[in-house]
Amino acid sequence: MHVHLVEESWRRIDSWLAAHAPRTFASLRPPASQAAISTAAAELGVEFPADLIAYLRHHDGVSAGKRGYVAPEEGGFSFPGFEPYTLAEILSAGSSKQESWARYAEDELLEGPGGYWHRDFLAFARNFSADALVLDCRPGESFGAVGQDAEAEGTRFGEWASLAAFLQQVADSLEGGTAMTVGLPYVPVVDDGMLLWELVPERPHEPRSLFDSALVDPVIAAPRRTTSHATPGMAWPRGYDNLCLTFAQALDEDELLRRFGALPQTRRPRWREEAESPDQQVQNPRVLLPVVRVGTHRGWAFGVEEGPQIFEGTRDEVLRRVSRGTRAVSVSYRGDRGFILVSLVDNGELVTKYDTQGAALLWAVPPDYGRDPFKVFPGLPPYDGQESTPEQWRERLLAVCDAVASRCGIALPPPGLDGELDSARILPLLPDNNFGYPEHNFKTPVPDRFTPLVDAATPERLRRVLAAQMSSLAAETGLDTYTEVTAALSLLSAEDHPGVTDDSALDLRLRRVHAEAQVTYADWKDRSVWQDRAMAARALAEALNLPARESLGLVVGCRQDPRWRQEFRKQLTDD
Repeated sequence: MHVHLVEESWRRIDSWLAAHAPRTFASLRPPASQAAISTAAAELGVEFPADLIAYLRHHDGVSAGKRGYVAPEEGGFSFPGFEPYTLAEILSAGSSKQESWARYAEDELLEGPGGYWHRDFLAFARNFSADALVLDCRPGESFGAVGQDAEAEGTRFGEWASLAAFLQQVADSLEGGTAMTVGLPYVPVVDDGMLLWELVPERPHEPRSLFDSALVDPVIAAPRRTTSHATPGMAWPRGYDNLCLTFAQALDEDELLRRFGALPQTRRPRWREEAESPDQQVQNPRVLLPVVRVGTHRGWAFGVEEGPQIFEGTRDEVLRRVSRGTRAVSVSYRGDRGFILVSLVDNGELVTKYDTQGAALLWAVPPDYGRDPFKVFPGLPPYDGQESTPEQWRERLLAVCDAVASRCGIALPPPGLDGELDSARILPLLPDNNFGYPEHNFKTPVPDRFTPLVDAATPERLRRVLAAQMSSLAAETGLDTYTEVTAALSLLSAEDHPGVTDDSALDLRLRRVHAEAQVTYADWKDRSVWQDRAMAARALAEALNLPARESLGLVVGCRQDPRWRQEFRKQLTDD
């Protein structure tokens, strides 16, 4: 097959960009000088292939955007998945790699077919991680070939015999609108005068679910023990190294379990040994459904969780629900690091938070932690930012427990903690933010270039656009295979559509999808489908609970169709 010259492919690329993506075309830099190219080659001690010289003599990479780096979303030119280096960046990256290569030059794993690196490899483009597109500058038959260097995997050649062949494929993809595979398949998309290479999504299959099999645990035989009657100030029972205690005033065990999200079919008395989280997921995959054991004491219901997982009782959305119409306090302890977290919530509103992990680095109370915890709980140990020993961690925990017990009139630890308690597995509540962590509690904005169009749209149009985009996302991820979801989608465009009601059929379905995404699977493709579906579930919850303007960003941010932007723009502007 005839391979076009580098100059011809660049001219085709330039012509296409000028006609279809002028903002991207404007980002291409002028040619590098022959003198600068020769100097760089001499400094690296590498012979530059003629294709590379012709490549740089046409464009010396791409100009950085407002953020100080090449950003396709700002109009920066890129190859599929990779951003071109300038000559200066080729020199810098080459020098750095040669220094690393020199330290390990005698390692046989570095060279030969499938080797990690060679001093005569030259990176000319990079992606968002440490991966790169590489030219083979070693003398021999492979001289000038283009390959990919993947972090922790090494460098592979064989796809393109030359830089000219690579550029020809780029030009062909642009002109034909066809996918180009550079590790992953990408298709060229134009929006607002800019070229964007979008991943071509695989058609999702129906992933397997291990949810139902996880609802029944084997009963672990445990000897009856004498119930512990510990009182405030006494040492904790042995073995409590990772735990969370959540107290709710004036509730009983039934109501506390319901507010945690307990699954009725899993409810039964459990000893501590039976409540441990399923750490053996790799050997025995199952849905990670935490167990909460409950009891009552002095007018408070309490729930105890143990294990390495994220405790439900530390999540803001859980504490808001547990404290509805009452007051809740949570105390958690990570014995492997000595981290302690205390939260006090009144009727869904955070009163204060004490966090030795998040605040110790500041030596102060972060502004989003409510009132000063040292005034709410006199006697709390101060944040000192100092390294300490496990013994000191334990002393700090006891001091924290004394302060909380004195303020709230609860027993820490509560009596009976070491005995058999009523319990259930929990179907976790949906996170009420985009990432599931309080410090990231913000709403995904609509991309900046769509903001004027969204601001100009009427509320009725925004609701229609939101409904259309959410329906497309549900179809792309398979979320629309559930009847509860399809019923909700049909209501989205209505002015007074209902939100997601706690423990409704829709709420339980969305929470179940989210739980499926937490499973460790032998087949990573199953997990990937569940994770995409879980993000779509969260987007649907926001679309139903929030105004269209606030929820639209997460919905479009999860879209998988490479040409969603054109569709979105058309929906916002067409009458």
